[in-house]
This record gives sequence, C-alpha cells and structure tokens, in this order.
Amino acid sequence: MSLLLPVKSLVVVAAGLFVFGVTPLIWTTALADDCAPNKIDQRVKVDVVYDGSEFLVRDTVVSLTGVHVPTAARHLRAPQPLGKAVAQAVGELVYRSKGQLNLEYDQLNTQNGRILAHAYLGDGRNLALTLLENGFALVNTQLPNSLHAQCYRQAEARARAAKLGLWQFQEMGVPVVESKALTGERRGFQIVRGKIVNAEQKSSYFLLTMDTVSLRIPNESLKWFDVKALLALKGKTVEIRDEFTFYRNHMVASLEHPGQIDLLADAFYDGLAKAKSKR
Repeated sequence: MSLLLPVKSLVVVAAGLFVFGVTPLIWTTALADDCAPNKIDQRVKVDVVYDGSEFLVRDTVVSLTGVHVPTAARHLRAPQPLGKAVAQAVGELVYRSKGQLNLEYDQLNTQNGRILAHAYLGDGRNLALTLLENGFALVNTQLPNSLHAQCYRQAEARARAAKLGLWQFQEMGVPVVESKALTGERRGFQIVRGKIVNAEQKSSYFLLTMDTVSLRIPNESLKWFDVKALLALKGKTVEIRDEFTFYRNHMVASLEHPGQIDLLADAFYDGLAKAKSKR
C-alpha cells in the first residue's frame, strides 16, 4: 500500500487549514466550551517542534494527551500517513503563536520523563481539537486522563463523517484497517476493524480474538469493563483503537478501557462524564 501521492498533495492542504485558522467544521457552543481550559497551569516557550504532538521545552519533552497524531520519521520509526505534513503545519502554528503554548494539566501530568498536557495556542485554540476537527489526529484517551474526552470524540466523529484529512483514505486502510489486512509492517497506533471470533477469560487476562489479531485486557484493567458485555462481542464486528505490535506471527494489542472498543465506547464515556459531574 502506498500513500505517497495523496500525502504529498495534502501537505499544502494541511498547512493552509492551520496557518489561516480556516476550519471546515462548525463548532457548537457546547463543543467549544467543553474544549476550553478549566485553567492554564503553565506557559512555555517551545524550542523544537518534534512532530504534531511532541515539543521540546528546554530539556523536557511536552506531549499532547488525549490524542494520537501521525508521526514523521524519527528514532528509526517509519513515517505515518500525513505525519510530515502535520508536523510542518503544527510547526507553523507554534511559530505564529510566537513559540508559546499554554498548558493545561490532566490528572496525570508526567509520564516517562515527559510532560503530558492539553495545549492551547496564543489565540486560545485547543491544539488537539484543531487537529481532530481537520482529521489530522485520532482520539486516544489514556486513563486517568480524560479531560475534554467527549469534546475530542465529537470532533473526530465530525471529521470522519466529512472525510477530512486522514479520513479521506479509508478505502486504502487509513486510519481504519481491516484485521485480515493487518501485517507486521503495520505496527503502531491505528484503528483495526474485524469480527470477534472468540472471547474468553484467561487466568491473567481477558482475550478477544479477530482473525490473526489478539486483543488482551489485563486483569488489572478489567475493573473498567463489564465482562458480560465483552463476552457478548463474540460474532460482532468492532473497531479497536490501540498501539498494535507484532508478536509470534500475529498482531497483538493490550486494551486499557472500553473506550477503545467502538461498541462499548459511548457507555464508557457517558459514565466518565457523569462521574465528573458528581465531583
């Protein structure tokens, strides 16, 4: 599969959307308000834009939380579709923001030596939201961080419906790939669609299987799941979003919460929202 031609043609499109602040989507009031910061925890000066979601601030890397953004070739990793275009566009956005980003921390604000945050440009735009609504990012909620999750999901859904950005290439297996087409060359974060052919509880994890793809839910993560709902997935076609790796001749992923399974996601995120409203 080659995406060289369409990706090259979208470099200008991506840059134009971000640089001039033109968005093909119309925000609802609720959506815009939900993605606004509750408070700004830190203002930083970006020294290097690594890609669309990682920035060097002095000697610390700042990473966007709540989303996955396609990456350019770095650290011996193969470039992902639109990775270079998005990196260039975000670099221009940061430049026009005078190199400044306003950071809002979630429940977990550091991980593996990196700062995790929601980032806002000088004009107040939520950077993750800007990427999502133009189809240049995917929702990737990593608990305990769930701030703005519903807002991000709505933005992604609208971009998908409008076939913007990455969503233009669904027939080419980007960003959703059929499980039967998933090979060792397709490592990394993506959305995999397939039929669940087996669902069973093991001693240390719950196992979901589709074709040659194995999806494990460690016992420590099962607290977030309804086991009956997991068992009921057998025979159904689902979409799974996660980081996929190649192990013993098949692709594997380790799921952390129901939001990674499309048929269970709505109920999961609704539950998170209700829990927040009670605090």
